[in-house]
Amino acid sequence: MSVQANPYPLRLEKVHMEKIRTLAKQGRRSVNMQLCIAVETYLEQYEKEHGEIPVKPEH
Repeated sequence: MSVQANPYPLRLEKVHMEKIRTLAKQGRRSVNMQLCIAVETYLEQYEKEHGEIPVKPEH
């Protein structure tokens, strides 16, 4: 997995963050890894329904 600097702070509802922390603890993962898994899962599901999301290569 590549690491990318994120110029945006992540703002979540407190209850959502607590749920992420709970899942991370259950899976013996960091909160960061749990969030990465959630994003990857969302993107995979989206692309199944709507097709691949085009991304311009970075320079």
